[in-house]
Amino acid sequence: MVKCPMCRTDVQPSKTWQLVSPLPDVEGRITITVMGSFKCPSCGYSWRGRVSVMKVGPEGEVEFQTGKAKRRRKRKKEERKEQSKGGTIIEIDLSEIIEDEL
Repeated sequence: MVKCPMCRTDVQPSKTWQLVSPLPDVEGRITITVMGSFKCPSCGYSWRGRVSVMKVGPEGEVEFQTGKAKRRRKRKKEERKEQSKGGTIIEIDLSEIIEDEL
């Protein structure tokens, strides 16, 4: 059930339609989003929004999501720096290379 953003009354969609993602996610699932247009009976406000999300997997398994999407936590700058410093450092002494060429 969706609530009106103006008066917080429960509202049913007056019209629904489906959006199918053209590309699968990392796990090979296709995302089907059910959208709807809403009109609040108490205040008359109209809007469009997401009703639900279905993810259909390659073996036929189905996962439903309703309500608002979960937001990912942004990483702090220190965490990003720690992950990027994982490479190996190679030091080269240019004086030895120049001496070898002469």
